[in-house]
Amino acid sequence: MIVRILLCMLAFLPFSTSLQAGWYDTVSGYFQNSKPTPPPMIKVLIVHDEPGVVLEVKGKYKIFDPFTKEHISTRFVGKRQYIQALRDGIKWGEEFPGVHQLVIIPDDKSTTTLINDTEYKGSIYVYDVEGAISVVNLSYIEDYLSTLIASQYREPMPEEAFAALIIAARTTAYYEAENPKTDFWNTDGREMRNQNNAVQKQQNSIDRILQATRYMVMTTKPSQNGQISPFIADWKESGKSKSAAQAVVSQLSVSQVKELAQKGENAAQILSKAFPDTKIELIHSLN
Repeated sequence: MIVRILLCMLAFLPFSTSLQAGWYDTVSGYFQNSKPTPPPMIKVLIVHDEPGVVLEVKGKYKIFDPFTKEHISTRFVGKRQYIQALRDGIKWGEEFPGVHQLVIIPDDKSTTTLINDTEYKGSIYVYDVEGAISVVNLSYIEDYLSTLIASQYREPMPEEAFAALIIAARTTAYYEAENPKTDFWNTDGREMRNQNNAVQKQQNSIDRILQATRYMVMTTKPSQNGQISPFIADWKESGKSKSAAQAVVSQLSVSQVKELAQKGENAAQILSKAFPDTKIELIHSLN
């Protein structure tokens, strides 16, 4: 109940102001005595049916067979090589005879992996399917959102607009994580691309807003027994989710979101207009 009251109060403050005022710390402090739980993760398809990709790990890592759980190798330095499927198994500089799927797990959570020069955090699954390579990134949802938002929205916009877009994207990501498309991946992220140095300042702003809104999602149903029901939050002009049973199409376009933010409305107010009859909830404990 305390958290819900705080979230209601948050709705009347810009996220930039609420962060400065310590609202995030107050909500976080509510959970300090709770048992920590691992942050939610999502499997993102980043390559599908390609002859191969350039794969680089920037640090120590281990390789396993994801099906048998067998440890294949450990490497103490980074590696950059073309990875491809051969008749007898996967080749990544060295050959792995009889291995048609592998998972690369960095030793440190800060270690990143580049796939065709796009950077990802988390584990990388590589599958050889009939001689073609597919790659899936298992990462924390917050890390996935950082790449997704920077890739989708490259033009500068007010922070409150970004906050609204981030909460909507997180709502969709949690729905997809809970309702996987296949046994191998939850969402298709092949359109995500690396950002150049010119937009690094915007990336830093996005990451700061991600932190300020961490674990905030929209729900169309009252939470029961701590269970929250996210949904696919689709912006009016995208048309990507017409066939999705759980899709909720917004009443606003992204350009209208930007305009409202420029007029001084905060993210919660914008989302209440974009997705009527929804409310913002914390879907995960702030450990």
